Amino acid sequence: MRKIKMLMALLGAAVLAMCSQNEGPLPAGRVQATDTKADALLAQAQRLEASGKHSAARSVLTQIVTDHDLAPCAPQARMMLGEIEEKLGDPREAFRQYGKVVEGYQSSELYAKALNRQLAIGTAAASGKLKGRVLWLWDVPMEEGKVVEWLQSVIKNAPYADMSATAASVLGNYLLKRGKYDEAAAVYKKLVEDYPDSPYAPGAQLMMAKLWASSHTRGDNNLVNLDRAREAYEEFTLLYPNHKDVGTARSGAKEMQKLMVDQELEVGRYYLERAREYGPAAFCFESVIRQADANPEAAQKAKQLLARAQAALQSSTAPKS
Repeated sequence: MRKIKMLMALLGAAVLAMCSQNEGPLPAGRVQATDTKADALLAQAQRLEASGKHSAARSVLTQIVTDHDLAPCAPQARMMLGEIEEKLGDPREAFRQYGKVVEGYQSSELYAKALNRQLAIGTAAASGKLKGRVLWLWDVPMEEGKVVEWLQSVIKNAPYADMSATAASVLGNYLLKRGKYDEAAAVYKKLVEDYPDSPYAPGAQLMMAKLWASSHTRGDNNLVNLDRAREAYEEFTLLYPNHKDVGTARSGAKEMQKLMVDQELEVGRYYLERAREYGPAAFCFESVIRQADANPEAAQKAKQLLARAQAALQSSTAPKS
């Protein structure tokens, strides 16, 4: 029994020794109360940066965020790294460093500042002002995937509605200019849903309606997208009844309804003249006639075509002698 007790005591001591040697990092969100070495390194980096020695300052700051990431000055060091990378013309690395502040120091007062810098980088890239490098020789526009990734990151992480809505508006406009109509419409839709009180929301709602409206000229699910456009215009009038563009939205809704009636008339004409399906043709024409208030011209044509469809249907079902 004595030997067993001695063995257990030795095992306990060994376990304690192993634990003391393998202390893990402090839980996320914890920082050290003080870190005099990190503070000294930050002061050194600030002196180097003030004298224009950006690369040297970057090396010292990298040492802080690598070896002293729990120091109280670590967020400031990360922020400085991002600012230096911007000065050195590397927006990708700058965005990444600001992202480290956003991800690792959400309780820091620098959180919103880092996000604002990310938004500025994404906006500059979307406008074409920010260039990338090919083989370190040629300046080219930043690739689309990177711009979208940056702006979506800001939308996701921004703590304030105005910042997220701004990023969403920039992203929607960027996709629109690049011919990504469905993707742009989806961004505008989410902007309106998530930030209805944003100053960007009315413009996003109207642009979403216009995008659906223009789709009929591209041959994309005509009736479906025209109906979406009509709904978007009508929602604008409900959401923003006092907006200066409410008249435009009302006119847009009426135009979409008129176009939808035109489309239904053409469907009926197809059944009548090409498919020779007279029952469905008559059904379409009757529907168009009922919508005479929205499109009187189409209703008048539908009356003439309905007479033809009914006569053809009667003839096709008449018993043969």
